Amino acid sequence: MVIDDRAEFADTKRFPEAEKTIVSEFGKAFIKLKIDRSGYIVIVTHGHKGDERVLECALGTQACYIGMIGSKTKRETIYSHLRKKGFTQAQLDRVHSPVGLNISAQTPEEIAVSIMAEIIMIRRASGVN
Repeated sequence: MVIDDRAEFADTKRFPEAEKTIVSEFGKAFIKLKIDRSGYIVIVTHGHKGDERVLECALGTQACYIGMIGSKTKRETIYSHLRKKGFTQAQLDRVHSPVGLNISAQTPEEIAVSIMAEIIMIRRASGVN
């Protein structure tokens, strides 16, 4: 599933293999979703504020995996904001950030592989097939 607040990016032509594409403000999109323990969320929006909003919503789900792209500095800034909103360190510890396994990925394709490798690792560790 692809969610973006910009129609030109949440487009089935860009993501023909996605089951669903949703154009919506991120918070409103999460209200419509039922993300349970079998859910995997990868946060890659077009800015820090979008990432923070999505992370705030993602932490309210039971997703077995939450990953957020970005530098350690960006992560700490977002975590600081969320702590001020009442989120606990235990909640933030659920987040894989920077997202993906450290394979020195540089290109978008390599970063995607590192993210999927991490998701596979988490999935296999949980015993889910």
